[in-house]
Amino acid sequence: MGIFVLLSSPLAVAQSSVTMESIVILDELDLGVVGAEASPDGNSILAYGAESSIFVIESDTPENNSKVDFSGGEMLLDASFHPSGNTALLVGGGGQLLRFISANSTIENAGGASNFGDTELKAVSWNGDGSWAYIGGEGGWIWKFRGLDGGGVEAIPLENRGESDVNAISCLRGYNICIVSSSVDGIGIINQEHELFWIGGYGNPWIDVTCPSSTSMECVVISSDLTIARIRMNTEDPSKTTIYDNDIVQLQGFDGIMTGVEIQKDGVSLISLAPFGLIEHDLEESRSFHWLDNTDAVDFDASISGERIVSTWGTGPYDGWILTDSGTIVSFTMSSTEEGGTILEIWIGVIILGGTALMIVSLLTSSSPRLSRWLTKRIGSEEERKSVIREERRLSKKKGRA
Repeated sequence: MGIFVLLSSPLAVAQSSVTMESIVILDELDLGVVGAEASPDGNSILAYGAESSIFVIESDTPENNSKVDFSGGEMLLDASFHPSGNTALLVGGGGQLLRFISANSTIENAGGASNFGDTELKAVSWNGDGSWAYIGGEGGWIWKFRGLDGGGVEAIPLENRGESDVNAISCLRGYNICIVSSSVDGIGIINQEHELFWIGGYGNPWIDVTCPSSTSMECVVISSDLTIARIRMNTEDPSKTTIYDNDIVQLQGFDGIMTGVEIQKDGVSLISLAPFGLIEHDLEESRSFHWLDNTDAVDFDASISGERIVSTWGTGPYDGWILTDSGTIVSFTMSSTEEGGTILEIWIGVIILGGTALMIVSLLTSSSPRLSRWLTKRIGSEEERKSVIREERRLSKKKGRA
């Protein structure tokens, strides 16, 4: 299967769509955070990592956070909230499986060596209706898992597993269909009967996957080598899901290694890069854009830019937070343009001159497309702002080819 090369925006010009702003520090120590999972309602974030450390973070105000009282020695590698939001499963080294109780922020053991041996568990995801969770680990292992009445659990290995590590599992919202990414064996699909089918992408180091749309039955799988796969799920017969040649593209014009992917808003994902950076992937457009370039991150804070992004979450179409491995949380918001000084003078004029200045602003914006775009991004509707950003990217690409 071939890999298409996708040229995206000018190769040498920083094109960050957002700027970094507020900083929150979870702890003065380097926490060794591995990742984070948003609750179904989006109100809280469950962060996890080294020595079984777990934090609960308010998504809109991360300064409101608390460490969960739990003592463990294993590295936690993934988490998944039950669709109800009442609990979450966390998996990690040594076959460790924990259950987080949302109501009182407590932890209980949900499984261990008796279920998974000493396998390093690397991925977990609940299916659409929360009847089963799928747990993936090193060596290609995948189990279906559920709790039983009376406190017991059921963990059954799936057949047709691969031989390389299962790095991520994501399930379609509202469907009992899931997608699997592996280090070598490619991309797999789990159907409603818990059957595993490998559909393609063999040989690529697929490290993460997400299904960002609530309406389109599509998922985005990323590889560490800047390769993206777009998977259109066949919900009638998942085994017939097909990867076509143009569904896999390798991005050009971006620097670094892909390390993870998270949902920013419906249909839009943010891909984390090392060194510090973010790529926006728009499922509807099937295109990727610069979201935060490393050069801008370095300019903001050289120390933070040396940390590794482990998760992001959105609080608006162009707003949200970045979580790093050290436990630093940084906000991002839509970037303003270089016309900032001009527009500030205009706003002062509005305050002084009232209606006359509004007429002047109208004349200025009609004669200055750049100023008009700036105003639209600041005060326009979400659709108008998105249209302006697309236009700026189109102009930037045209300028880069000149």
